[in-house]
Amino acid sequence: MTTIWLLAAAIALFGLTHLMPGLPRLKARVKGVLGAAYIPFFIAMSVLTTGLVGYLWAKSPFIALYDPPEWGPHATFALMFLAFLLFGVFLYPCRIKRALRLPFALVILLWGTGHLLANGDVATVVLASGMMTVAALLLALALKNGYRPEAKDGLALDLLALLTGAILYLGMIVSHETLIGKPILPYIGLG
Repeated sequence: MTTIWLLAAAIALFGLTHLMPGLPRLKARVKGVLGAAYIPFFIAMSVLTTGLVGYLWAKSPFIALYDPPEWGPHATFALMFLAFLLFGVFLYPCRIKRALRLPFALVILLWGTGHLLANGDVATVVLASGMMTVAALLLALALKNGYRPEAKDGLALDLLALLTGAILYLGMIVSHETLIGKPILPYIGLG
């Protein structure tokens, strides 16, 4: 159970790191202290906290909390398709990205919802609900601060973003067992 508490602490650290850019006064203070080292610091903290969260989740014991609904894996399959399409949008300065403002926050919300429907263990609940909380706060800050990412006009970039997301989704289906330890297609009755 100690690993679960460490996982929660790592998610909190991840959240603080990622919320900082959405809090202008805090960002200005940290930038004032770090100067030119701010961006490398932010990147290093992002990579470190993401890796720590993944490591602690993988090391957490399986403790059943609830039985997911029978349709949960199928809903997850569909939600993850939408999440990967939005991840493709996140990667390009396209019109869809400008309209959605923070597509990566929406990716996390879809990912978390899907995984809460498919898994009922404590570590997944802590991971998904923690990451979803961070994503919701980031989205709220973006809307409050009027954030809109730069974008290039044109249908081609929108289509490329969606195609990239679809290809990445297929890649995750194929590699999920290797990366996460659980095959997807047999889990939803297709393999």
